[in-house]
Amino acid sequence: MAAFPPVTLLVRNIGKSARFYKSALGFDLAWNGLLVGPYGQSLRLVEGRDATAGGCVIVTLEVPDVGRAVEAILDNGGGRAEKLMGDEPLYLGPDGEMLALTGRGLSGAERIRLVVYDFDGVMTDNQVTTDQNGHESIRANRSDGLGVGLIQRLGIRQVILSTEANPVVKARAGKIGLEALHGIRDKGSALLNLAAKYQLSMNAILYVGNDINDANAMGLAGFRVAPADAHPSILALADYVTEARGGHGVVRELADVLAAGRA
Repeated sequence: MAAFPPVTLLVRNIGKSARFYKSALGFDLAWNGLLVGPYGQSLRLVEGRDATAGGCVIVTLEVPDVGRAVEAILDNGGGRAEKLMGDEPLYLGPDGEMLALTGRGLSGAERIRLVVYDFDGVMTDNQVTTDQNGHESIRANRSDGLGVGLIQRLGIRQVILSTEANPVVKARAGKIGLEALHGIRDKGSALLNLAAKYQLSMNAILYVGNDINDANAMGLAGFRVAPADAHPSILALADYVTEARGGHGVVRELADVLAAGRA
């Protein structure tokens, strides 16, 4: 994921500003005036009696749903600015700072109840090492294990569907606490079976895939996500393309996207 340097804001009251950014835009106060928000964005609040940001500072923020963010800003004491940034409207924070909103993420993500992952190329970098005895090994990203836990805390079930009939899939799934189905040739049918098993509509299912053997399952799922280095045909299907490449934190990034969509 991209790293966002903190934006420093001069404010009249750190507590008031922190409450606004938490309630309206999902930022949490970490420490000493530092707010951490969706997608790794951060704001550093510096208190000063003569804070006069109005008309001078424009803060660009990425939000999962612009419409909902606008409503939240207005409901929590913010306002609409008279100025535009190009053709885009601006909004006002508690000290007159202007906020430019950019949509990012999955609109409607609060409906998701099941995430289904391909394994190779999503949880791995699609490379495999084979020793002289024919035993295969893969590399996995530890941050994805954290991402799995964060998604579980949102009440979302997760399953791995893998074409490869390889014990390494089961081993990794067991390590991070996921159900895994491997040796799956028809992922679309497998996805329909999972929907029936858990009594879910396809609109409540998100599929993460990276190559053409994921296309039929992605076409059925209500939400579709692909790693940055996925096959072009899969990128074209995706509702969201992660900044992370396969095996480099795709699931960890997805956890932030899903959490932001429920903020």
